[in-house]
Amino acid sequence: MKREEITAAGKWRYATKKFDQTAQLNEKDYQTIKEAIRLAPTSYGLQPFKVIEVTSNATREALKEVGFGQAQLTDSSRLLAFAPLNNFGPDLIERYFTLVKEARGVTDDQIGGYKSFMQQVFSTWSEEQKANWSDKQAYIALGFAMQTAALLQIDTCAIEGVDMDAATKILGLDDTEYRVTAFLAIGHRAAADGTQQAAKVRVSEDVLFETI
Repeated sequence: MKREEITAAGKWRYATKKFDQTAQLNEKDYQTIKEAIRLAPTSYGLQPFKVIEVTSNATREALKEVGFGQAQLTDSSRLLAFAPLNNFGPDLIERYFTLVKEARGVTDDQIGGYKSFMQQVFSTWSEEQKANWSDKQAYIALGFAMQTAALLQIDTCAIEGVDMDAATKILGLDDTEYRVTAFLAIGHRAAADGTQQAAKVRVSEDVLFETI
């Protein structure tokens, strides 16, 4: 892929307000977006979140009700809910190192020092610190999904304007350590969505970047 294609995808992408409900999303493209989420970097590689594919029309209608009527929640081809952990203990670290051993063929002795270090780091964190950190990791994955979609010429809209406590309950997470913080609507823009014609508004490079 050429550099100009990456820039063009960024210019093409916008927060889609109206999706074409008749347009079919290519399943291989959708799976590529999901894989981008799975492969997205996270601090320590711990992936402290889950992503829920909301397929039930009734559930999507319920989310629209607590989402102040945002049509993207029901009209997009796919809807993903990003749900970071509120809190976590040694099990999250244990899951990671189990995967490390499987993927890299290493032994407990080889990874023991790093594992102990990670356990020590997180043992000093408050629940609030863990929740804030988990949010950041989920948003990295959300960004990777949106960029991948843009490169595939697939439209997205990240949605935060939802009663997230209610959404968490609707998705059956209220008795778990997970809570919803954002949604990603995925599909193809409707021709009637006038916002696609609006000029992209961004600060200039010299305002955004500083050299020291």
